[in-house]
Amino acid sequence: MNLPVIDIPIQLPFDVPLLLHPLFVHFAIAIPVIVLVLELVNAKMNRPALSMMSFSFLTLLMVIYLGAFFTGKADGSEAFALLSDHAKEELKFHKVLGTYLVYATILLFVTKVIAMFVKQNWSRNLFLAILVIFIAILFKQGKDGGELVYEYGVNVKAVSEVQDRLEDMEYDIEDLRKELKATKEGTHATTESEAPVTEEHHSAPAEATPAHETAPAEAEHHVPAHHEESVPAEMHEAMPHDTHIAPAESHDMAPHHEVTEPAPVHEEAPAHHEEHHTPAPSTHDAHTPHHDEAAHEDTTPVHIPTH
Repeated sequence: MNLPVIDIPIQLPFDVPLLLHPLFVHFAIAIPVIVLVLELVNAKMNRPALSMMSFSFLTLLMVIYLGAFFTGKADGSEAFALLSDHAKEELKFHKVLGTYLVYATILLFVTKVIAMFVKQNWSRNLFLAILVIFIAILFKQGKDGGELVYEYGVNVKAVSEVQDRLEDMEYDIEDLRKELKATKEGTHATTESEAPVTEEHHSAPAEATPAHETAPAEAEHHVPAHHEESVPAEMHEAMPHDTHIAPAESHDMAPHHEVTEPAPVHEEAPAHHEEHHTPAPSTHDAHTPHHDEAAHEDTTPVHIPTH
């Protein structure tokens, strides 16, 4: 049920202490019930003293309800931020209905004054009807107030302390998240700054290693030892007797070129090899080299040392 929002245009010159609302509420519920009992008794006994007592309680009731309104407003404002959305809606309705009850006490007071001056049954019955409706709404208001306290923990000290601790923990968690984020950013920046140094450290040996291994490989590839030794031997067997001195000289020079300049020896070897194959297609017979070798073997003088 939605009621039009109304307020009491009274500003107190002081701050209302907290947790005084339950004190006023007890009297706010009890006094109307006492007034109802007095009016029922006075209807049978018709005693002016009972009527004046009822009037006094109604006057006090207006003051009690004003106190309940302002203390409830102070407690509700203190607890409002800590409540859930549903509890906030319940508290708003509780405040609006309480404001209507404050104005209803004024209506009760006016009808009681009319009943006292008129002294008719209809005026007394009208006052009793309004009082019963007022008490019924009052019980509904009390039930809603109890739910706000026991179900939603409005202005319960233990609940407030737990909520305060929860808020402190949420702030601590937020601070820890910020510190963790800053630590991750610092670690990431350090990793990026160390990455180029590590790459240079690994790339330098990788570039130097091929240069160190290539030189011996090329030297071994261009000037193999067995090739240098085999060239003079082939030339010695294939060439005639009068050209035998040239291979000997190249054979003597081969070790010298192997030590100092490997590349020229590699270039001279194919040249002598070509000279070896060039006489093959000439007009000499295929048996001529064998004949010369035989003649060379027969005519070679044997030197016998005399010493």
